[in-house]
Amino acid sequence: MKKIRRQNKVLEIVLWIFGLLLLIPFLLVVLTSVKDSQTAGLFQLTLPKVLHFENYKVVWKEGQILHGFLNSTVIAVPMCALSLGCSALLSFYLARVKSKFSRFLYMFIVMGMTAPLSIVTTFQLLKSMSLLNTRLGVILVQTALEIPFTTFIMVGFVETLPRELDEAATLDGCGPYRMFWSVILPLLKPVFVTTLILAFLDSWNDAQVSLFFLSDWHKWTMPLNVFRFYRYYQKEWNYIFGSVFLTTIPVLIAYLFGQKYIIDGMTAGSVKG
Repeated sequence: MKKIRRQNKVLEIVLWIFGLLLLIPFLLVVLTSVKDSQTAGLFQLTLPKVLHFENYKVVWKEGQILHGFLNSTVIAVPMCALSLGCSALLSFYLARVKSKFSRFLYMFIVMGMTAPLSIVTTFQLLKSMSLLNTRLGVILVQTALEIPFTTFIMVGFVETLPRELDEAATLDGCGPYRMFWSVILPLLKPVFVTTLILAFLDSWNDAQVSLFFLSDWHKWTMPLNVFRFYRYYQKEWNYIFGSVFLTTIPVLIAYLFGQKYIIDGMTAGSVKG
């Protein structure tokens, strides 16, 4: 027993060390963002003698931060709603209906987790539908990329729910749609919150889809705003790191408040019973 406790203590110390190492890049960004231009170019993990918080005024004004926040939000929120709504319905069907077609459909959808985005065909498709250089086009592309992962997570969770719930709902006169909304969907809360947070993080951090399918910089999201800001302040690393830090704030908030749900939801479907 003492040996197991000692091993757990050593493991805990090792994990703390790795955790602190992972914080070093973030700490470097924060410290560099409040330095002057000359000191910031040294990329040293030291506290400046004078904290230049006025750097954020320049970043906020010249970096179009509010504009980028709005664009990212307008894209991320509908994408999360669409991907989670479609995945929840798909997971209910795939987990409950056992047939050759459902197994084929499940494998086909899950393959989307490994299949790369076809830029040329997607570009032509959006162009033919007059969705190129529109936020709606980006929302639909991101939704298509997110559905395989969210469906994979939700199917594993739905399969852990006892079928007796379905039978009881059927005896009470519930059809499949009412059964889903009244019985299954409320039970999906842990995995639903998990996939919601992960989908939001994926959308907020995405730069590839917006870069290829949005040519108007006024519609660019926060990651592309950082890229645009870098073009004008290539040597002003204090401003660039300030822009990076402001971009990560929503991601940090979402993760800190949702980390419990992420862990619970990811492990909820790992054990059946």
